[in-house]
Amino acid sequence: KTVPYVVNSMGAEAIPGSSMAAIFQHDAISVQQTMRGCFQEFCGCEAKSEYRVFGGHIEQGQARHEGIPQIGHLLEESSCLMRFCCGSMRAFNMPLTAGAPGQNGSHGETVVNYKKGCSFPLFFNIPIIIPVADISTSLTCPCCCMLPAVETVAPDGRGLGRSQYLCDIFCLVPKYDVYDKSGNLQYKVSPDTCCCGCCMMCRCGGPGARALYVPFNIRDPKTLETKASRMGPQNPAQIMKVWSGLKKECCSDADNFQVIFPADADLDTRANLLGTNVLIDFTWFETNK
Repeated sequence: KTVPYVVNSMGAEAIPGSSMAAIFQHDAISVQQTMRGCFQEFCGCEAKSEYRVFGGHIEQGQARHEGIPQIGHLLEESSCLMRFCCGSMRAFNMPLTAGAPGQNGSHGETVVNYKKGCSFPLFFNIPIIIPVADISTSLTCPCCCMLPAVETVAPDGRGLGRSQYLCDIFCLVPKYDVYDKSGNLQYKVSPDTCCCGCCMMCRCGGPGARALYVPFNIRDPKTLETKASRMGPQNPAQIMKVWSGLKKECCSDADNFQVIFPADADLDTRANLLGTNVLIDFTWFETNK
């Protein structure tokens, strides 16, 4: 059973009862990507990404949110040409609005905007041709410039933080740096690793565990220890893809995510970590589909 965990508003700049507090007062949120634009994807054009945000913790293996109201909505703003030509490297603006869209398509109050500029792919291929042996192949190399990043911006234009993909020597392990509104490194987000940090550690044990659904732990930038949450030691601070249901997994590219916030995160920081979730989806899950 999904149980919403609710705490008091924490952001000093947030007004109690405001849309920011209503969405990010929860210790955890569930982010559900919709199956929007199936016809566009069939025609070879990326559809606009759309997410529903629910308050509370979703268990592994649970795909629905019966009885839990939608507290937020994300809908990408980008051109069809940008989506067709650039794919997951495209630029976009993605406003987070309060509540669910109305039946006439109207949206609630804009809480924050997530902005991403055009970026290079995470990897590129260098063709290798050996005429003597009649061998033609390619070498895959990581790209270390114009890496993807998502800015979290308040409706009045104030920057609330930034999430940046990180390229290092262990290029097969996705890593992200999360910066606060002052530009200081606040968290590092990465999965657990094995083989001296060369590859991700599969999650093969425990109830509901799936080897491909590896949690991205939210870590202290100095110690690299996973931050604790308010939900106890069994639920550390992390961003994790969860099972979406058989129909959704087999018939679409849509994903479900769970974000468990660090215990010390205020409202602005929590809003910024939702942007990190969007960046992880675009750079890792959208790229690898």
